[in-house]
Amino acid sequence: MLPSATAHARRRPLTAGPTATDLFAGGGGSTTGLGKAGLRVVIAANHWPTALATHRLNHPDVEHRSDNLSEVDWRTFPSTDLLWASPSCVWHCRAGGRRRPPAEVERLRADAGAIDRATAFAVIAAAEVHKYPVVIIENVPEFLDWTLFPWWLGGLHLLGYKTSEMILDAADFGHAQHRRRLFIVATLDGINVDLDLPTMPRVPASAILDEDPGKLVTRRLYVSDQIEQIAEEGVPHLVTYRRNAKPRRADQHQLATITAGGNHHAVATVRDGKSWHRLVSNRECARAQGFPDDYQFVGTGKEVKRLIGNAVPVGIAQFLGERAAAALGYGAAA
Repeated sequence: MLPSATAHARRRPLTAGPTATDLFAGGGGSTTGLGKAGLRVVIAANHWPTALATHRLNHPDVEHRSDNLSEVDWRTFPSTDLLWASPSCVWHCRAGGRRRPPAEVERLRADAGAIDRATAFAVIAAAEVHKYPVVIIENVPEFLDWTLFPWWLGGLHLLGYKTSEMILDAADFGHAQHRRRLFIVATLDGINVDLDLPTMPRVPASAILDEDPGKLVTRRLYVSDQIEQIAEEGVPHLVTYRRNAKPRRADQHQLATITAGGNHHAVATVRDGKSWHRLVSNRECARAQGFPDDYQFVGTGKEVKRLIGNAVPVGIAQFLGERAAAALGYGAAA
């Protein structure tokens, strides 16, 4: 351990355990993963009441704040060992043919997209006040293409942080889902977080699917072309409501990325020459994100879909939380 990390461990008792702040916390995927890693999330903040209600229901010991994080007074937040932040990714995605405004236009914040993307600067503001030893930021890979990204990253560097960027797939962390997301780990005072990736067995979609074949197909569906390609009878296959998709055995493949808008995932099974079909349920999607079955969601079916689709995969949050806690000296021998 580097001397500065040792000094930090002495400032905070090993028996107390590491603490964390969760910004843009959503329904609680990151908080759940950090908790599994042994961190105590002290405060969670989000602007969507439904997300906060879900988070509060499952994490009642956490302080909850409903704030516009672009305008909050960070002195009213407690200082913690780690800051986890998942600023909005909606306007970073390439959906709808969105273009990248040049930096001089983006800085004006004259449209909804620019305002939404600028929420990422809340991370800089919070870090400036609290000097968190470790900061972890999660977003879509397109975050790297943001025209203000060099300026944003430079803000962390000016505060003294060293940063590492990596794109991780949830399927590599025990999730029955392919989900590639960007993670940026920033550290102060020479703290060195081990980011060597673990080797974990792949978990197929069948591990999180209920034994429900669905309904008998009696009319042509959007995915009928995929169903007609199924050769193995009695074996559930994943079929996807996307163009040019192909059926994949659920016992050999993971789900495609769970999204916040709409349900693109279905299961089809052929038995005795007849086809059965159903959509993947919200509970099954939650399992693919790593939520346990006793995790409760608040809201309509559409709102729950959004909560689950926006969540951080629990296994990745746990991995990064464990590595951060070790770097900070928690749990190590005195």
